[in-house]
Amino acid sequence: MRSRFPARLTGGAVALGAAMLLAACGSGPATTSTTAGPTTSTTAAATTTTGSPTSTTVSGVPMPFVPMQTATGGEFVSPSGNISCEVDFSPTNEGALCLTVQPPRSVNMTVDGTLTQCVGVQCLSNAGVDTPILAYGTQTGVGPFRCVSATTGVTCTVTSGKGFTINTEGITPVG
Repeated sequence: MRSRFPARLTGGAVALGAAMLLAACGSGPATTSTTAGPTTSTTAAATTTTGSPTSTTVSGVPMPFVPMQTATGGEFVSPSGNISCEVDFSPTNEGALCLTVQPPRSVNMTVDGTLTQCVGVQCLSNAGVDTPILAYGTQTGVGPFRCVSATTGVTCTVTSGKGFTINTEGITPVG
């Protein structure tokens, strides 16, 4: 996983990275709600139901749950490649960090839903090699954190419903 401390990128590195990425997600926050019950995880090979404590719906449609890489967290990128996130829930690190490459910005969320935003290339960090893609219409998370990938951006929330949507238009608090 990437470091929680953003790496400084030069303007050329940002431009090169942006040129390699597909078009960014569309604008506008997704409508999300959280309900109790098991969730479904879909992979290319199989669909399984897990005992995850919550499931998320976007515009009334249930979103399949994709497990994080480890029991304490992981990272993902959006299908466009413009948004990347890291979610951690361990004794030493609890938070959700998401960023957009273009325009360069990031948001960090704590367990209580407090947001810290940053704008500019100093806010960026690099996703790890082979970071998985969280397909549109799916969700992932660990502990109280849930993130949903949609064509309109990535929305991350905590159990209280507080959180954010990040996309090319900006960072919008939710809840």
